[in-house]
Amino acid sequence: MMKNLNTCYEFVESKIGAGFARYGRFVSHHAWKIIMATVIVNGALGIGMIKLQSDIEIGNVYLPFGTESRDDLARVDDIFSDLSGSNFNPLTVSIVDGLYARVIVRATSGNLLDKTVLEEIKTMSNFIQNIETKNDNGSTIKFSDVCARSHSRCAVEGNIFWDEEFFKAIDNNNVTYPVFVSSSAGGQDYSSVVGKVTLDSTGKYLTSMEFLRLGFNIRTDEDKYKVMAEKWVAEFLIRLQSYTGSDKFEFAYRHHNSLNEELDENVSGDIALFAATIAMMITYACVATLSSRITDQVGQRMWLGFGGILAAGLAIVSSFGICATCGVDFVSIVGIVPFLIIGIGIDDMFILLSGLSEAQTKQSVEDKIAETLRISGVGITITSVTDFIAFMVGSGSSFIAVRNFCIYTGVAVVFCYINNVTLFAACIAINERRVRDNRHYMTCRRIQTKEVLKIENKSKKYILCCGGRPPRNREEAESFVDKLPRWLIPKIVLKLPFKIMIIILFLGYLAAAIYGCVNLKQGLLFTQLVSDDSYFFKYSEWEQNYFKRNDAVTFVIPSTRTYSKPETQSMIDELISSVQSNNYFDDDFEVNWLKTYMNSEYINGSSESEFIFGLQKFLSDPRYSIFVNDVKIDSINNHITSSRVYVLTVDLEDSQEEGKMMLESRELASAATIGCFAFAPSFVVYEQYVRILGQTLQSVGIALVSVFIITCIFMPHPVMIIFVTVVVTMIMTGVFGFMYYIDVALSAITMINIIMSIGFSVDFTAHICHGYMISNGATRDIRVKQAIDKTGAPIFHGAVSSLLGILVLVAAKSYIFRTFAAVMSFVLLFGIAHALLLLPVILSWIGPGRINSGDEGTIPEDKLENETVNANNDMINFKKYATVYKLYISGSDGEYSWHKIK
Repeated sequence: MMKNLNTCYEFVESKIGAGFARYGRFVSHHAWKIIMATVIVNGALGIGMIKLQSDIEIGNVYLPFGTESRDDLARVDDIFSDLSGSNFNPLTVSIVDGLYARVIVRATSGNLLDKTVLEEIKTMSNFIQNIETKNDNGSTIKFSDVCARSHSRCAVEGNIFWDEEFFKAIDNNNVTYPVFVSSSAGGQDYSSVVGKVTLDSTGKYLTSMEFLRLGFNIRTDEDKYKVMAEKWVAEFLIRLQSYTGSDKFEFAYRHHNSLNEELDENVSGDIALFAATIAMMITYACVATLSSRITDQVGQRMWLGFGGILAAGLAIVSSFGICATCGVDFVSIVGIVPFLIIGIGIDDMFILLSGLSEAQTKQSVEDKIAETLRISGVGITITSVTDFIAFMVGSGSSFIAVRNFCIYTGVAVVFCYINNVTLFAACIAINERRVRDNRHYMTCRRIQTKEVLKIENKSKKYILCCGGRPPRNREEAESFVDKLPRWLIPKIVLKLPFKIMIIILFLGYLAAAIYGCVNLKQGLLFTQLVSDDSYFFKYSEWEQNYFKRNDAVTFVIPSTRTYSKPETQSMIDELISSVQSNNYFDDDFEVNWLKTYMNSEYINGSSESEFIFGLQKFLSDPRYSIFVNDVKIDSINNHITSSRVYVLTVDLEDSQEEGKMMLESRELASAATIGCFAFAPSFVVYEQYVRILGQTLQSVGIALVSVFIITCIFMPHPVMIIFVTVVVTMIMTGVFGFMYYIDVALSAITMINIIMSIGFSVDFTAHICHGYMISNGATRDIRVKQAIDKTGAPIFHGAVSSLLGILVLVAAKSYIFRTFAAVMSFVLLFGIAHALLLLPVILSWIGPGRINSGDEGTIPEDKLENETVNANNDMINFKKYATVYKLYISGSDGEYSWHKIK
């Protein structure tokens, strides 16, 4: 059975390898044509970048689309008119579409409940309301021109605190909480706009408040106000930055577009830092390609490092051009695509260079390029196809940030692969021609060997700078760094004590990862998207830490009902009662037009027409005008076509509770006897808390299935398929779990990082497994050593070059880049640990047998110096006293005979 599986693997490997070899010969004959064609095509595609459009709206980019909350928002907007210009209700302000400026004031003494302090805050409020700016046509824009209105005046949240009746209540120590009633404004629940309050012993009267939030709301009933609002809040920001304030309080501020502007500024500010990371990766790629014969001027391959970077860079240009042409918006997180693609390109580059080193035994350039692509073509194809599928899975996400990132990256992965097997392969062919002709790696002039130059009595400096010859074998072609993995790793993974230690450590790693997965939080806090020194960060910190985390939830009855009937009234009472009895909701708060109307002097329930006639009088009373937009009456005043009531949640602990509350609200609405649905503007944000995990698991699951299928195609051996799939799953579990330990929640941003992690995980595992399968050693230990010899250096280079770049990103201000650095560090560290520590140990114990157990296996002289290998429990010295032996394998069970070779 095992022999048949090995034969199948050998057949697939030989057929695909033969195809790559034939293509390699074609490349060697047409190298310059291929380079020119590749550059022209990539450049032409890049022209599309002139159509590049960006989207920095946080609500559009990082919140999911196609959700129930967005559908409900559309229904609410369709049912209830926007009356922000005449009868503004703060309970209906949309987080996504609302327009506003807000200020939080903090008492330096610890208490704002003082008339003198409140008078100064009033002065600040008046200062803000008097801010003016210019429109494009030169006209003046005042706050009064754009403000939302209620009771024929600008609706400023916080005005109640300098109401004369409120001042009298302060003097009399009887400021009621949470509702204060004044004759001018009616009853107002102000509990949501004060923070860190203390009450008297009865719990009914306010004795102190350290924080107060002022809201300057802007009308949204016409599009022109949005344009005017953008100009006014820009001036608001400038004026508040220079406002001196008072020694009695300090303040923080924001407006509706602050987060978008701050995120865009942070990402733009970190671009220079990002450029530094790419420069470091390029430098490493060039240094790592230097030959270990450092003074040889022919065998150096530094320019191939630049060629590999060029191939990845052109892939980025093509991707951005194609995506821009197709109308895919550039979002802030797409800024990490260049780093990612260069990392993938460098990894593929080192795989191809490793194949080139092994091909040095071939004589002609044509044979070397053919052998290089035969050896390395399968490896880079597996990883590229898997990367592409993973990103295409993510392109179906309802999060625009995830979708657009995956589209940009998926297209770039395709072109990175194409450019590597065309442009970079052609660069290798040209470089090998230069080496064959004994040309200097810098000047490309023909030079003599050092031996010839010494005979010609050239100076030492001349010999040093102008002498060299082609490498004769792999040892001479490789760099010093290439030799490190194959020297160090086998000394660790092939010793029994270290094997046991590695298994124990990985069991501990898996336990910690699973614990982190179970406790991982979900959702993106918008404060994380800005730097700590941002004015928005200060405001958000105060708001999150010192104000209640509660929401007004609307229960909308969208269909026509006969509200004069006791049955309808009873159903609404039952709905509110069931909601208030739920643990997520306050058991007292409600804004209920029907209940208020029923208790008013206007009620007339003798018939539906009389009920509506009395209701219209009720709504025209200034005391009850707040309910105008909570009841919709048909055009002939015969029926109430829809209505809504409000309840308030309790102070919720965190984002997880907010998501659960939203789901609970919907269940309560579904269970109600009266047809209704639950909605709050904040549900648009909370939707991410309940959707992100499912979408992430779905994307990762599909990607893992893709890994399984791709491995079946390119490595058709059940043991290897299981190893690759299981190890990639272990790496992904670690990435998921260890995010918990650095306090990074699962969000649209981390979902992107996890999707891209799949590709890197496959890179590491597939390379080492493929290297093992194509090795022809006598025993598992020898094959593991040969696999590390073939693929250890590329894996090591790919990880180290990326880690060097990531170190710089740790200093980034942007949460996007810092999170990317953290998650990528996990991926690279876990990936290289699994590939070079865990997998070699497992393969050395239960790896598949040799591909063709009837072949001879030659033990290279430089590989078995003073080495012993356990074959059938006998310890055999393969080299002794400078004598080389040839090993003959006679069966899959490891039987052997060995003979001395002169």
